[in-house]
Amino acid sequence: MKKRYARPVSAVLAVLILSSVFALAACGQTGDVILKLGKAEITENMFVFWLSRYKAQFIYGYSSSLKQAYGVSSVDAFWELTDPESGKTYDDVFTEFIYQNALTYLTALDLCNELGISLSEEEEKKTEETIDSLKSELAEGSKTEFNAILAGYGLNIATLRRCYNTEKLVYKLQKTIFGAGGPEEITAETVEKYYRDNYQRMRQICIFINKCPEKGDSGEYLTDSEGKVAYRDMSAAETTAARERASDALARLTAGADFDEVAATYNENTASAAYKNGIYLSEEQVYRAGDGTEKLFDTLCEMKAGEIRLVELENTLHVIQKLELDEGAYDKAENSDFFSFYDSSSGGYVSLKDYIITPLFLDYIEKRQSVVKDRIECRDEVREKHKISQVAANSIF
Repeated sequence: MKKRYARPVSAVLAVLILSSVFALAACGQTGDVILKLGKAEITENMFVFWLSRYKAQFIYGYSSSLKQAYGVSSVDAFWELTDPESGKTYDDVFTEFIYQNALTYLTALDLCNELGISLSEEEEKKTEETIDSLKSELAEGSKTEFNAILAGYGLNIATLRRCYNTEKLVYKLQKTIFGAGGPEEITAETVEKYYRDNYQRMRQICIFINKCPEKGDSGEYLTDSEGKVAYRDMSAAETTAARERASDALARLTAGADFDEVAATYNENTASAAYKNGIYLSEEQVYRAGDGTEKLFDTLCEMKAGEIRLVELENTLHVIQKLELDEGAYDKAENSDFFSFYDSSSGGYVSLKDYIITPLFLDYIEKRQSVVKDRIECRDEVREKHKISQVAANSIF
């Protein structure tokens, strides 16, 4: 969260609902056009909607950790802070992030037009059924009342329809490009290459410092009122002793001791001990988690296979050994915890083969954008009126 901002990962780009390619007037039910490429357009209302959707996702994913990570008590206070890398406020950084996504999506929509990809009558009918269901549930069927609710998120029914149809349209584009027979069809070789380009593998010995899990009389972890593992503050003496244990473990391993034997003595993270094939980390996963594990990933990227290092996070010390990536790890049941991905469009979990369609699709569209960028028309004076801090967080639509 501090350094990088994860791109949307669901098959239909659910974090950011895209704009439609259907031609509309420059002003009207969906607001002023702020981006245009050929017949593809993105309007002001859609940009506000994307800001509101992403804001809700951000609050859900990070609000509980902001106080500890940034010393703030709320998301509202976070937007006012300055990003040390850019010198801009996080309000500006995240608003620009959404805008850059919009530019990428505009390019994708232009490609839909070029390839003649459109929705069937049945697909559009299902969109109407979804909207009618929401109208019935939230406004007892009243179009006026429903539009009033939508207005709180920069929406009206026309904008909502346009956004929902675009989800389906972009999904079709993805399938056209990366599906069976497509120009970038996902093959076994594609999956293996993505895996090797994006993953690191390690085993570790984890030792707690500063805070540690509360344990019962039988050594079991205790939980708090929310069902999460309860932690207690460690004394200075306990943390000093923990650092000494980590140094001892590192010294034994450096001297050639067997990793499993040393781990059996020093490792305090029983969960990691269960992964006999090692732990697999990808850049996108660790940076989305925002829990400090990005430091482990960055360190692994610097290491050679077999190398051992000590890495300190906020409340843990990790003695890690980098392992070679093993072929096809993503297809092995024992590694499923690392290669199962939640897909918001289906409400279930998908394999690495299905998961990689979206990041590969975004890379594909990004390359196309570099070709068409000189033809993109922008209205910055309209876009600059809106900030992520100012919109309502939309977790409904």
